[in-house]
Amino acid sequence: MSHLLVTLRRGTAGKPKTILQTLSALGLRKTRDARIVPNDAGARGKLNQVKHLVSVETLEDAERRVEALAKKRALRTPIVSEH
Repeated sequence: MSHLLVTLRRGTAGKPKTILQTLSALGLRKTRDARIVPNDAGARGKLNQVKHLVSVETLEDAERRVEALAKKRALRTPIVSEH
């Protein structure tokens, strides 16, 4: 079974109680909280209820994104000029 990386992207102020309970069931409390959830029917139903507040990606996609970001931010070799 695969897993999904779920990140809370929007704030919860003023949201209905049912939305807050769904986020709590997913383990998301604050903005930018991220949790790994199983990719099953129950989790997908919860994610469908809060799809406007969260971003969802597979673990493989998240790993590729992090590797690409690390490669982009990696230090380059210094430029040496002889005078």
